[in-house]
Amino acid sequence: MRHTIPDQRISKGWRILALGLGIGILSFQMGCSTLTGLTNHSTQFSLNDNALEARQLTRNGNLACQTGELRNAELNQREAIKKNPFDPWPRERLAQTLKKSGQTEEAIKEMSEAVKISDGDPRLVVELGNLYLDNGDIHTAKNKAQIALEAEHRCGPALLLLGRIAIAEQDYTDALHLFQRAAACSPPPPGIRLKIAEAYQLDKKWRLANNTIDSILLDYPVENYPENLVIAKAEGLIEMNQPSAAENFLLERQASENFTPTMVYLLAAAQKRMQSYSDARNTLASGAKAFPNYRAQFLEIRSQIEIPAVNERVAQRK
Repeated sequence: MRHTIPDQRISKGWRILALGLGIGILSFQMGCSTLTGLTNHSTQFSLNDNALEARQLTRNGNLACQTGELRNAELNQREAIKKNPFDPWPRERLAQTLKKSGQTEEAIKEMSEAVKISDGDPRLVVELGNLYLDNGDIHTAKNKAQIALEAEHRCGPALLLLGRIAIAEQDYTDALHLFQRAAACSPPPPGIRLKIAEAYQLDKKWRLANNTIDSILLDYPVENYPENLVIAKAEGLIEMNQPSAAENFLLERQASENFTPTMVYLLAAAQKRMQSYSDARNTLASGAKAFPNYRAQFLEIRSQIEIPAVNERVAQRK
């Protein structure tokens, strides 16, 4: 009996060691599904040579996708899948590339495979739901969001997806509630505050929308305000019948490289609301020169802005 306990301890130690080796070998065979923190210095039990090469091919594909070389991106990502078919990351990135190139059905197919390989990773399930929503399948998109929430109760991206679905169904109050819940998650989904502002705007709550946008703008230097935020703030000011504030805000952006055709239109709209018809026409004429591709549209809008005739008595004096 005195030898039983030491023997049991030795046996238990070997079982733990065997279990550890078994997990390591399984990770080696299946490929690592973790999407962050991987380097070429990974241990021998995490990535083999094919898996490392697949990761590099995927990174090359990501870079090509970011620079608009979608065909090159797709080729790299498909080659990565051949090198390591058990890693969901190359399939996820391929799905995003296919979506960007307009091949939504193929993107859904690849993302579905990524979900399967990842054993139902909630983040990938949400990405699949987003693809279904973009393809007009609201029912399936909602189902994917619910599946992700069942797996992870405070899944911000799933709540964001449900909010997008609520907007598609024109239930703006529910959308706002879902976006606010997503914003309370840790970490909150990127861009969630702008979605809250969008929900406020769609619900005609312009002042709350503008307050939200102002809070987001604090994160940026004045000279580098993002286009979508500038447009949203200007639209809100015009809707709140503050065209002078909208004009001043847009004139501050006019000299920057980030001034866009939409901003030209909004500036002219604000000036027209102020009854500054000459300024509105001049703004559109300048926009036609600055943005030749929009020349016809700007000149058409300009032609519809008539400067009111002067008082008849004044005209007779002249």
